[in-house]
Amino acid sequence: MQTANRASPHVMLGALTLLSLGAIVLSLDTAPPNAQSQLRTAAGNTAGATSFVLTDTVTTGPPTAAASSTTTRQQAVFAYQSPDRVEESVHAGNQVGTVLWVGTHAYERIGTGKWFPISGVSTSTSTTGQLAASQLLLPIQAVAQASGVAQHGSIYAFTPGDERLLLARLFGSELVSGTTSYEATVAGEFLSVAQITVENATQRRTVNLALSNVDHGPALQLPPPSDITTSPLGSG
Repeated sequence: MQTANRASPHVMLGALTLLSLGAIVLSLDTAPPNAQSQLRTAAGNTAGATSFVLTDTVTTGPPTAAASSTTTRQQAVFAYQSPDRVEESVHAGNQVGTVLWVGTHAYERIGTGKWFPISGVSTSTSTTGQLAASQLLLPIQAVAQASGVAQHGSIYAFTPGDERLLLARLFGSELVSGTTSYEATVAGEFLSVAQITVENATQRRTVNLALSNVDHGPALQLPPPSDITTSPLGSG
């Protein structure tokens, strides 16, 4: 005799199917984020940091397949403090040239000489410091909008957001046509390195942006009046 309230095989199968679907949904909710989410999140965290140091190294040389290994290298080191303070240091021969943007103020100096006020570029909505900060943050924000991300070990290959603007910002008039590639690495919750390479039959040009001291960058202050001069050459 069949019990009246016993579930039929079809009902049991339906219940098992629902349980399986629930398990799949749960696994998707608890699964680790994919490569694109990881890279975007790390770049977004970095762009939103209170401070960092960015070392910008530009290397120009022959294409990968060329036998010659002759290359030239230029490097600039930026310190950033949110929201509108940036310091850029560039080696020129045996000296270091430094430019400092703080809010509505801008200064430069050679070596350890005194600071010389320079004309900042401001708009009706942004100070010279805000514009300098936005230019520095642009490559990081482009990574935060990355698409087509693929992870190979510790390297993320990607396509940046607003690619044309990014290339114009990094290469300017020195941008040449060729194959462009983008790679990045992540350290903890922040972006560690972003590298952009343009290569054609005659030249390979790489911009390497290395980030450090995220949220622990140096404090950027206006120079004291005693350390400011009206002479472009300054004084030691």
